[in-house]
Formats: sequence, structure tokens, C-alpha cells
Amino acid sequence: MIPRMTTVGTLKNYRYDLNRSNNTMSKAMNTVMTGRAFNSYAEDPAIATRCFQLRRSYQRAASQLTVNDSLYRKYNQAWSALEEGSQDIYSISNDPVFGSLIRGLNGADASGRNALGQSLEAKAKNLVQIMNGRHGENYVFSGADTLNVPFTWEPRENPDYIDPAIAQAKLDEEAANPGTLTPEEVEKYQGAFQYVAAGGKLTNNVEEAETVAKVNTDPNIDFTQPSAVGNEWYLNEKGEPVVDAADAQLIPRENPAYDKEKNTAFQYLTSNGEPTNKASEAQTVLCYRGVPVDANPDTEDGKKLAYFLGETKNLDVGLGHKEKDSEAVSSTVFNSALQGIYYLGGTGTKEITVTVGEGADAREVTREVPNNIVSVISRMGEILQRCSNEDGSFSGEDEEEFIALAHQFEDQKDLYIQRRAELDTETGFLRDNSLILTDTAESLSQQFLAMEDVDPAAAITDYMYARYCYDAALKVGNSVLSQSLMDYMNFA
Repeated sequence: MIPRMTTVGTLKNYRYDLNRSNNTMSKAMNTVMTGRAFNSYAEDPAIATRCFQLRRSYQRAASQLTVNDSLYRKYNQAWSALEEGSQDIYSISNDPVFGSLIRGLNGADASGRNALGQSLEAKAKNLVQIMNGRHGENYVFSGADTLNVPFTWEPRENPDYIDPAIAQAKLDEEAANPGTLTPEEVEKYQGAFQYVAAGGKLTNNVEEAETVAKVNTDPNIDFTQPSAVGNEWYLNEKGEPVVDAADAQLIPRENPAYDKEKNTAFQYLTSNGEPTNKASEAQTVLCYRGVPVDANPDTEDGKKLAYFLGETKNLDVGLGHKEKDSEAVSSTVFNSALQGIYYLGGTGTKEITVTVGEGADAREVTREVPNNIVSVISRMGEILQRCSNEDGSFSGEDEEEFIALAHQFEDQKDLYIQRRAELDTETGFLRDNSLILTDTAESLSQQFLAMEDVDPAAAITDYMYARYCYDAALKVGNSVLSQSLMDYMNFA
């Protein structure tokens, strides 16, 4: 059956074909302008889904690359810092005065020991300054806490010190409510004061203390026979024994509960172990994040240091990040926490046995020395500065301690170089990983761009062909239809 041809039907078919040609041309023009093969998920769901997956992988790889490159710069700066520190350490080993001390603790260089001591302390402080370097706004060697300075020099605290304000508050509480403290606690807090003032008040101010006659401590004195000849109970200002208390030297009345060995009334200790309440006179000790690095493992400070060394700050650098029991699997992440104390030799102290003297005078001694190389260098400097200015001789047992420290220095120097090499290996890994991540990101980018983008030449060709078809459709309508184009448009 032949369909009936009418003018209205012809116009409708023509309008439909013209609109289709126009849409095809518009789509081709849009493709040329955007350069994309599709502009919505509905246009090509399969390709759009694949492109989304590739873009997601690309974003992850790009993020990993950014983190990796930042870490590489941090580790590279850390290695440079350790390299700079090694120059100071090698300069100590190469010093002729230090060499003479290691060989025999005598020789022509003895007079330069004080100067070497000053140099060693300066090098210790320089090492700390190097280890306190920053990468941007963050400290490099501060572990997981990158906002606070890792290393500081603090006055050496007296471990037996009792704050007199706290002690007085405890004793006042006991006086108001008897039985609050045990007898041992009462004695402990009373021991925070050196002297006794008038009325039995405890004090650390010698000017407030009650004065008493200085007693003769001669063990031959028989205090049960005060009238016997030779029983001079007191001492005068010249140190001579006298019988009458009125002739004796007046001294502050000491608190019998005060422990002179622990010196609980003094907050600090000097390099000789002498008590003092002046921070400027105290020996300076190296602290890591506020904790003395030489603290023994069984102390509270030692436990804090152990916690610091175990800290991690895991980052995803493209190693296949996985978690198990809400914890990251260590082999799939990179720990960015650089613990400066680790690279300086560790924490705490250890006992070392060395031989002192030569020939028949040789003897073995055991001394406790720090594990941290900065503490070792600083301590050697303090000892050398106490040497005689005339002949460079050591004072007291300093010679034995210096020999032990010198041996420890050699061991810790090798350990420092070894751990610097470890850091160099990790830095090299980050450098190589950066190249891998860069290649991965570029490969993913090329894959999704190949699906999303079109060939410009082909897109322009398609557009020109669509434009030709649209123009041809207009010409056909103008020539075939009896109405004018304007009439047609009005009719449409």
C-alpha cells in the first residue's frame, strides 16, 4: 500500500530531519569546543565508568606522589644534617690533643686540654643546633611531635629534691589533721629543710635559723662526764676545743631529719655532683622533648623516652596501604617520624670497663657512661675544662671517667655513621619511589585522557560534515517546497 503524501506530512518529515541535522551539527560543534568524547554519564555509561575508576586511581597516585616528594625533601634535609654533624665528630677524632689523651693521657699536648674541653662543649651544642633543624614549619628530628623543638639543654635536676612549698603544705595538713601522713612521710617532708628556726620552725634560710654552739665531734669525747678533764664539748671559731659553750663558735641549728647525702633541699647538681639552687651553676644535661636523654629505662623518664622511640607517623606513599585490627600494616605504609635521639645513639647509660694506667700500675675500672654521643662529648668537655691549667693533670677520678667516655665515644661514633647510612638508604628509597609514582600517574592520565578526549582533526572533520548536511537540508527545503523559506519557518 502506497502511503498518502500530503503537504502537512511532508512538512513534518522535513522539520524532523532538519532538527536532527541541527542537533548533529550542535553536538559536533560542542565536541570541537570541549575536546571531550562525552559530557555526561548518560552519553556513554561504560566509558564514563571506566574513566571514573582511572581518575580515582590517578588522584590517589597523585596524592601519594605529593606526600612522597615532601617526605623525600624532609629525609634529604635530615641526611644533610647528619652529614654536617659527622664533620664535627670526625674533627674530634682527628684532634691531636684528643689523640694524645687516647694514647696515654700524657704528652706535649697536655696543656691544651682546657682548650679542647671548651671546643668539645661547643661541638656538642652545635650538634644539638643541627638536630633542631626545620623542614618548613616542622622540626625534622622531633618524631611524631613536629611542632615542638626536639632537643634542649636543661639544668641537671637533683632526683632527691623535695619542693619546700609542697613539703610545708603537707606538714601543715598533718598538723591540722594528725594521721594524714605516715611517720615515714613526715620524716621525708621534714627532710626538705636544712635548718631549724626559733620555735621549731623548719627553714632553708640560714639567716632565719636559730644559732647553737658548735659541738666537738671528736669520738673520744665522753658526753656523760661534762666535768671530766679533756671533755671539751665545743669548738671555737679557730676549731679549737673549748669547755664553755659561751666560747664556742655559733652555727645555724641543723635539722636532724635533713639528709646531707641526698641534699633534698637543693634543686640542681653541678658537674661535680655538688648541690646548688642556682640554675646557672648547675650542670647542663641534654633533654629530648623535655626528658633527660640519659634517664635509665626503669625510671619514669626512661619510660617516656621508650615511648618516644616507639612512636610512628604512618603515611601512604603507594606501598599498598592495608589495615589489620584497625592498625596499619607496617610493610604497607612509610613511617615519617624521625626520632633524633635514635640517630644520636639512643637513651640511658651503660657500664663500661676500661684499663687505666700502664704496666704494674694498670688497673681495670668500671664506669657508667651515656649512650648518647652528644652527652658523651659534652661530659668529656666538662672533665677537660677541670684539668690543671699548668700541666693538664686530671682532678680526682676524672681520669678514669674520661677514659671510659673516650672509649664510648669511639663506639658511638661508629653507631652514628651506621645510622646515618640507614637514613641514606631510606632517602634513596623515597627518591626511587617518586619515579615509580610519577610513571604510574602519567600512565593513568594517558589512559583516561585517551577515552575522554577526541582527536581535534577528526572532531573538526565531523563538525564540517554535519554543517554541510545541515546546509544541504536547508537548500533542499528551499528548492523543493512550494512555500518560501520564510513561509515555512512561519508555518513551523
